[in-house]
Amino acid sequence: MKKFFTQILPGLLFAALLLGNGNVVAQSGFVTYHFKGTVTDAKNQEPIPGATILIVNQNIGSATDRNGHYDFTAKLKPGKYQIAFSTVGYKTIVKDLTLGNNTNVNIDVNISPDITRLNEVVVTGVSGFTKKSHLGNSISTVSSKDIQETAPLSIGAALQGNVAGALVMRNSGNPAGGITVRLRGASTVVGSSDPLYIIDGVIVNNNSDQLINLGGYTQNRLVDIDPNEIDHIEVLKGAAAAAIYGSQASNGVVQIFTKRGQNGKPKITFSTSVNMNEIRKVLPWNNAPLKWDPNDPTKTIPATRYNYQDYIFTKAYGTENYVSVSGGKGNTKYIFSASQLYNGGIVRNTDFERYNFRVRVDQVINRWMSVSVGTLISRNSSHEMPNGKNYGPIVSLLFADNSIDPRPVNGVYPNIGWMANPYEAVDRIEAPQTNNRTLGDIQMKFTPLKGLNINYIFGYDHAFNDARLYIPVGFNTKPYGVSEKATMATTMTNSDIHAAYSFHVSPDISSVTGAGYTYQYDESQYFAIRTDHLAPVAKVTDAGSLTGRSDYRTQRSIWGGYLQQTFGYKEKIFLTLAGRWDGASTFGKDQRNQFYPKASGSYLISQENFFKNSIGKWVNLFKIRVSYGQAGNLSALAPYSIYTSYDLAPINGQTGLVAPIRSGNPDLKPERQTEFETGFDMGLFQDRLGIEFTWYNQDITDLLLLRTLAPSTGYGSRYENVGSMTNKGWELALRGTAIRKKNFTWNITATFSQNKNEVTHVAGGKIDLGMWGTSIAQSGQPLGVFYGYFYATNPDGSLLLDSQGFVQRAKGHYENKTLPDGEVIPVAVQDYDPVTGQPTGVSLKKIIGDPNPKWIGSISNTFTYKNLSLFVKIDMVQGFDVMDWNKRMFDLFPGGDATAKELLGEIPKGSSFPKFFIYQSFVEDGSFVKLRDVVLSYDLKLHNSNVLRSLKFTLSGSNLVSWDNYWGYDPEVNTEGQSNGVRGQDMATVPIPREFRFGVVVNFK
Repeated sequence: MKKFFTQILPGLLFAALLLGNGNVVAQSGFVTYHFKGTVTDAKNQEPIPGATILIVNQNIGSATDRNGHYDFTAKLKPGKYQIAFSTVGYKTIVKDLTLGNNTNVNIDVNISPDITRLNEVVVTGVSGFTKKSHLGNSISTVSSKDIQETAPLSIGAALQGNVAGALVMRNSGNPAGGITVRLRGASTVVGSSDPLYIIDGVIVNNNSDQLINLGGYTQNRLVDIDPNEIDHIEVLKGAAAAAIYGSQASNGVVQIFTKRGQNGKPKITFSTSVNMNEIRKVLPWNNAPLKWDPNDPTKTIPATRYNYQDYIFTKAYGTENYVSVSGGKGNTKYIFSASQLYNGGIVRNTDFERYNFRVRVDQVINRWMSVSVGTLISRNSSHEMPNGKNYGPIVSLLFADNSIDPRPVNGVYPNIGWMANPYEAVDRIEAPQTNNRTLGDIQMKFTPLKGLNINYIFGYDHAFNDARLYIPVGFNTKPYGVSEKATMATTMTNSDIHAAYSFHVSPDISSVTGAGYTYQYDESQYFAIRTDHLAPVAKVTDAGSLTGRSDYRTQRSIWGGYLQQTFGYKEKIFLTLAGRWDGASTFGKDQRNQFYPKASGSYLISQENFFKNSIGKWVNLFKIRVSYGQAGNLSALAPYSIYTSYDLAPINGQTGLVAPIRSGNPDLKPERQTEFETGFDMGLFQDRLGIEFTWYNQDITDLLLLRTLAPSTGYGSRYENVGSMTNKGWELALRGTAIRKKNFTWNITATFSQNKNEVTHVAGGKIDLGMWGTSIAQSGQPLGVFYGYFYATNPDGSLLLDSQGFVQRAKGHYENKTLPDGEVIPVAVQDYDPVTGQPTGVSLKKIIGDPNPKWIGSISNTFTYKNLSLFVKIDMVQGFDVMDWNKRMFDLFPGGDATAKELLGEIPKGSSFPKFFIYQSFVEDGSFVKLRDVVLSYDLKLHNSNVLRSLKFTLSGSNLVSWDNYWGYDPEVNTEGQSNGVRGQDMATVPIPREFRFGVVVNFK
């Protein structure tokens, strides 16, 4: 690829410059025209700042200032043109324009809010823009207003409940909040199903690396970026929509566009807020004032019980501050911003703090060239608490005997069981993390010919993460102390060039041709060292005995080119064909390059006269669309996995090499997703109601799986393309205005979607994915179903009890079953003793639950009365199971409510113990309906002030109520963090807190 940077790219840019200079030289016939006017809201006549004014097919335009005014000059030949006025959340207005002798062009426009969002202008991966109503595939948008309404902590949280077909789940209530986003289900087994994230055209890192073992919890790296910086988000959900991004887009694409400067004098915005977090619900603990008499276990004696959760969890407070300065004059626009966030954790002694600084400068060089340069610097730090380990406070709570006072005596914490004292854990364990990150880009746009746009982007993303774990000497479960330190440095660069050429083949037929080439390089360096037997007062690793170390480096290159052609007929029929040739260094030489096609079409039936004359009065927009596309997945294969690498091992006191357990495979290729999608978009009652419906079918082949090899090969396993999977589903989005009066409006947004996932084939029929083999991938089943011991039942299905009247595990034998894909899996068959009727044989396992929801939905209501606004969002996730390990522990250990019921005589003594060995007993329905957000705001307009333009006050609450039947803290969490295959597992996970926030936004004149 060195040739690309040293020869091809300079040549392309030089050619563009020559073409541009040719246009500049041939200036005869060009006239300087002066454009000015005002853009206002058609509803309330308020000026609209930041609206884009663009001469269609020219690199010429401007944006309105804070008063809705625009003013710019352009050198153009006299003739016919079109001028477009657009901004997010409003309908795009395109006006025909004839330029002649009059050089002063004054155009004032009123634009209407686009409640339905069917007329939005969107970016689809090439250098040009297109109206959403022209697309043959589904695309969702989230505006800055949607984001600012709820003030989310991260970009992932900003998508929650705003995108049909997107399952967004918070995996933990940790203050940095790890979040999983799935668009149309899982697309891989051992890789990641997170979408590709692109910020201002730059592919960015969203890895979820766990540098030290915190029991599964990880941060998303998008938490580094302040959502206050976002102007809007576009979500491409399917392979057909995202095929232009090739081998990184099978999980969908999230395109994030940040705020930019506007013409006018400097605009200063400042916001500040305070928040309070608290636990919403605690586990049902043992509060019985009794314990079993050690001298007579059939009797009870008085005891004092302690609720350890009162100390582990606490009310936490936080602050957030943001300031931006933006403006512009003539051909230069800029924005500077800085922010600070502190978010306290509900687990004592945990928190998250983030600092951001961002600069963006847009410069128009001349009529054919413009440059944009941006930089974002982020630094965050957090104090974590390990959970899921025998030294974490919540896992210690689950195993504890809470009849023991946990408070220290003379500085010594009492032993409360075979796990740590939770008080000691929160008081003495230190697990800080820091992350420094820099995002930067330079973008150049050229318009050397009328209708031709060339866009070059160079992007840079560097993150350095440092994590430590310190457990002091004398700690209950780690008496010799522990010190760990790990660092991860990740650098990504991408160099992209895109071109789009628009022209009319005839008065009725338009053409847009797009082409481009992309090159991405990323590398990472990881180092870790672990020690124990520390010196009494030391925290650093060199003060202990080495117990482990890791040091590795990876490099990867991704490249590809695409060609896309779109034809439009009379602005009502559109056809798009595209193809991308993609390559990645992680795959074998013969499989490294892959081709991904795409085709889509749309038909705006509402543009036909027969439609307008019949039902056009009520249905003002009706479009049918269909698309087909393929995309790849790179996430399942780490760099160098195609090679057989020797392992290091000590031999006679020296470092030696030994044969590896895992074999390489040079024939590996990317997983491939093929998707067919169809649907329709409707705008009714003059855009009072918008409906978007999509049905899709995804076939995923060549799944990479770790396959067990025969011992005769000399290896234990190797990766092979030996799996397949499907996703089928539909999505519905409704947006409308229920009431639209002069002083009062009521807007409603609702989403509903279903996705059915099925692993159609895995080699061997079944693969263990994690959590002690309780999450699996099995042919004919959804990904990640729960597999484990189940209740013994009578032939009629009723519970088969033992001689004491207690439940028991099923026993019997396994019989082979041949699946449609030819694989053979064992099926459990219960056996009964012919004399006693009791179970006999080996303990059996089967599929006992499914963590994949049957459907998800959301309803958002916005009520506005003059300057007062109330926003209410409800999220629904229904028909999924959670494996509640917390309940399992509390069924056995004395700190749980099961022991309390036995002590109080509510259930027979010992009846809880058998459940501990029956995994089915703690699989629960995780379905929930959540009052996700309630926001009350008042926007005070200060027309008479010489300093302030407006003051906005907000009072909000998040995660306020959860209507569910879940025994544990919260069914939304996941112990394995962002894991793709292991979902719905809850073991000592920090619950999602209830949050209250008060904020003020100040706009200066």
